[in-house]
Amino acid sequence: MFASAEEEIMAEIGAFAEAWNRGDAKAAAAFSTEDGVRVGVSGDVQIGRQEIETAYERLLHQALPGARISQDAGSVRMLTPEFAIWQGGMEIVPVDGMPALKGYVVQVMKKVNGRWLTLEAHPKFYPRG
Repeated sequence: MFASAEEEIMAEIGAFAEAWNRGDAKAAAAFSTEDGVRVGVSGDVQIGRQEIETAYERLLHQALPGARISQDAGSVRMLTPEFAIWQGGMEIVPVDGMPALKGYVVQVMKKVNGRWLTLEAHPKFYPRG
């Protein structure tokens, strides 16, 4: 049992990274609400869990196959007992020897059936240089 909503959210963030690192697009998308929105690093927009799953499928198996993600603990800002904002750094390490992609994610989280799911996600990469 978790002591706080913040710890529950952090556990979901960690579990998402595990799904990503397994290359499991369906499991990664399951961390979004049914009506979730994802605005990708290049401005692409997906609405709904099915579109998000399709985007993860492309990302995990075409654009960055085998890449590993890590996310720092970041911070949680509670808005209400059912809504929060999580934000934190991320790093994606491609398997092809390319430099790591570093960036930042802002997510609106919603408590649904006892779980904190992503209602809206905005991952962005920092410019290389």
